[in-house]
Amino acid sequence: MSHYHCIIHNAHCAVRLGIHEFEKEGPQNILVSLKLSFPFSALQRIRHIGDTVDYEPLRNFIQSWSERPHVALIEDLLDELVSHCFDDPRVEHVEATIRKTTIFEEVEEIGVGIVTSRQDWHALTARR
Repeated sequence: MSHYHCIIHNAHCAVRLGIHEFEKEGPQNILVSLKLSFPFSALQRIRHIGDTVDYEPLRNFIQSWSERPHVALIEDLLDELVSHCFDDPRVEHVEATIRKTTIFEEVEEIGVGIVTSRQDWHALTARR
């Protein structure tokens, strides 16, 4: 089956995140990447923004993290992001990564990611 993708690659955001004391001193930079997959048939003919996937609300959701209180685990942000992506009923699959870029001097990036289908995501979150 053919799929359409909406991609956000390396969205920058400064968030209060982490379990270490030095991470609690202020925001740190993260990079967020997304790939949402839709069946091609779900989009039909694209004539205006309502016929396609508007990536600006996704970008805004990510940027809103800079205003939130401290979050201990990066996995919490990932869960929120994936759930938000599946709010669009056309989304069949989500690939998402969140990476910290300044936590360790000798590591360029460190983070978490997931590749999941709507069905698998709902089954996973129902067990929690």
